[in-house]
Amino acid sequence: MTKVSIIVPFHNVEKYITKCLSTLIHQTLDDIEIILINDASTDLSKEKAEEFAKNDKRIFILNTNELSGQSYCRNLGLETASGEYIGFVDADDWVELDMFEKMYNRAKSANTDITMCQSFLFDDKERKTYTNDYYTLKLLEQFKDKSFSPEQTKDEILNINVVLWNKIYKKEFLTQNNLKFADGYIYEDLTFFFETYLKAYKINIVWEKLYYYRQNREYSTMQNSDKKIYDRIPMVERSFNALKNAKFYNEIKTDIISWIIDDIFHRYTLLEAQYYEEYYDKMKEFFLKIELNDEDKKKLEGSYCYDEFTNILKCSYYGFWNYLIEKYKTSNKRIKEAEHKYNLAIKEYVEEDKKEITKWWENHLSEEKENLKEQFETEKKSLEKYLSNEKQKELDEQFEFLESKKQYDMKQMFEKQQREFHKWNENALLEQKKQLINEYETKLRIQNENYQKTLQQVKDYYENEFFLVKIVLKSYKIKNQMINKIKNLFKKN
Repeated sequence: MTKVSIIVPFHNVEKYITKCLSTLIHQTLDDIEIILINDASTDLSKEKAEEFAKNDKRIFILNTNELSGQSYCRNLGLETASGEYIGFVDADDWVELDMFEKMYNRAKSANTDITMCQSFLFDDKERKTYTNDYYTLKLLEQFKDKSFSPEQTKDEILNINVVLWNKIYKKEFLTQNNLKFADGYIYEDLTFFFETYLKAYKINIVWEKLYYYRQNREYSTMQNSDKKIYDRIPMVERSFNALKNAKFYNEIKTDIISWIIDDIFHRYTLLEAQYYEEYYDKMKEFFLKIELNDEDKKKLEGSYCYDEFTNILKCSYYGFWNYLIEKYKTSNKRIKEAEHKYNLAIKEYVEEDKKEITKWWENHLSEEKENLKEQFETEKKSLEKYLSNEKQKELDEQFEFLESKKQYDMKQMFEKQQREFHKWNENALLEQKKQLINEYETKLRIQNENYQKTLQQVKDYYENEFFLVKIVLKSYKIKNQMINKIKNLFKKN
């Protein structure tokens, strides 16, 4: 059995794939297979991959007939893979040459279901490498030299790096639990992480930075923020369902729900205006499925977006905007900060100075509230104007659609009438032509009959008068002679 299968989906990455594959074919772990899935590339990615495959028998290339997405390609790779462990690499990234040897040895020595490593980030625009706590798995440092279970990380589980490419998975573990990617979605890493991590018996980490994740490149999937962002909701919901099956779910239930509310609502704040309403409806539909008892609600009151969550549950789309307007007025952060500073200042001074400080802060807050009131009025008018403009845009778009549909329908009707007229005209012309031909043939036949009668009369006349004169004109000279003879005949007659 091959030790590690490395699955690499790719689509139009001709600029990056050479570096990626170069680091894979030169791995210090020789017993690997590299499964490349060409997702209907239209550039030279496929040709470059084929060049590598010609010179390395460990490389296999699968092709899709049409663009199918990373989830489909990764599932295809899982079905094909024969390795003891499975790893994933994005075709625009690259790895250290000893990455899979170190990860395989670490996984094998502890017989883990999942092994993770640290990673670098590479900014493609700035052309520089860096990292942060999320990608160095800093919150799991307590497990530096030992393996651990999901239960042992229940307090950190919502903040663990969910990406695929810094992990290898035991193939037997994935097969027995029928673990696959959610086909047709982006953000599939999130769901796959929770569904695999929560079912793992044992997990460990290689505490070295072995993977280079390229960010801010052109045409990256994650840069496309159009309607694909709607996928976040079903992917979070599927992750939520996986978390609900965890043994420790009830212990961190409110933390999970708070994380879900903040995550989904945060995506809402990043949307372009044209996607607000549809995303809001999908968000509300999901939030209504979350079951909360009174104790849960009380614990969630401190959640960053809990107020938004409760208002989403009871408000329509435009009602929620009215709530946001009111929130500007009643809970401005600057007022809260001033009141907080006021409370701290009171504690720092002796009792005899309390009245003077209180008076000063009351005046300060009064001025601050007046300023904020003016600011709120301005913001309110701006928001109302924005909503009015958005509504007008929507009406204008509907009008334009109806107008274009009307013009299209009229065009279709005119073309249909024109086709019918041409057809009728062709038939009329054909009938008229037939009628003219019949009239012409009738006239020609009558003329021919009259001609034959006249000819017969002339013939009879010459037979009776001259018996039968046969004139053969052989030349112009003979013709003249015959004319003269005829003239003479007439003279004599």
